[in-house]
Amino acid sequence: MTACPGCGFEASDEFVFCPKCATKLGAPPSTSEGRETVTTLFCELVSFTAMSEEADPEDVDALLGRHHDAARDVIERYGGTVEKFIGDAVVGVFGGPFATRTTPNGQSHSPRSPAISDSVPSEAI
Repeated sequence: MTACPGCGFEASDEFVFCPKCATKLGAPPSTSEGRETVTTLFCELVSFTAMSEEADPEDVDALLGRHHDAARDVIERYGGTVEKFIGDAVVGVFGGPFATRTTPNGQSHSPRSPAISDSVPSEAI
């Protein structure tokens, strides 16, 4: 029997990974793993569904292109990464291993949200 270093479960020696928590058995718990503080931004166009039902597909596509470009520009300007586009929704992430942890003046990401929303003029989309 081998005690799991992650959860303490006594697993049979035939297991390579703990059947309870999937930690590799016989290996000390990793100290390099940890939690990261990130900020996630979700933005979408107001009344997009109703508008898109009445519009020509080409117009909707052009609007989404402008919206995605403007959102990407602003998210990247503030040190974030676009995680995904979902229709008219844009998901941006700030502070993960793929982005800077703080603003240039050392603040965390959350206080920047008003600045981000003010950076996208409605005419841009």
